[in-house]
Amino acid sequence: MTASCTGSGAYRVVPSIPGSWPLLPDSGQGVEFTPTVGLAGTRASATPATANLSLAADAPDPTPVYFNDLELGSEAAMNGYTIRITSICDGEVLFDLVAQPG
Repeated sequence: MTASCTGSGAYRVVPSIPGSWPLLPDSGQGVEFTPTVGLAGTRASATPATANLSLAADAPDPTPVYFNDLELGSEAAMNGYTIRITSICDGEVLFDLVAQPG
């Protein structure tokens, strides 16, 4: 276990399963606007530890947005949702939802 692997965070994502657990709450605009978080990989033993994530939603544009080299405390945003990285472990990232559309 490394210092970046805090075990803290409300949401969990691993590379082998698309989407976080639990899934992000549905957007008021409809489920098609709700991003799905994907994990491309982690470098938990690097200094600093980093993770590569993607966010994708069916609307308004189905093209995924990639966020590379995220560190603890880094944020990623899409469609009014913002997540903050709280733990980077080998093959697992935990995060909190810090903003979502009203």
